[in-house]
Amino acid sequence: MTHQSIFNALFYELAMWAARQRPSLRLQPWFVALISWCRPDWMTWKTEQTIKKVDEQAVVLVEQWEKEDREVIANKLADKAQELFPAATITPVPNAIVPSVMIVHEAPESASDDVKALGGELRITWQLQ
Repeated sequence: MTHQSIFNALFYELAMWAARQRPSLRLQPWFVALISWCRPDWMTWKTEQTIKKVDEQAVVLVEQWEKEDREVIANKLADKAQELFPAATITPVPNAIVPSVMIVHEAPESASDDVKALGGELRITWQLQ
């Protein structure tokens, strides 16, 4: 938009504000001419502003949907891992590069003290066979 178009759009906004303050202005011929002159530029400006807001909202929605999709995938993977490894501790990891699951097997009682100190088997995976 040109500077003149922006000026006309803002002047239209100012004129409409003044008309709300003093409704008798709407009956003046010069006011009607002013509104008629500035309205096309105002419509263009208003449309551009609305499209910018919609684009911003669309970006937020897409990010939210991607986050929800990652959480759903990680939770499904965790459910499947829990079925395969019922004795293990399963933790979904949706914020990893690829939605994953962490599977922790506790060290068996028969294991040596060194193995118990290190803990059991730990596996992080994004696919289960």
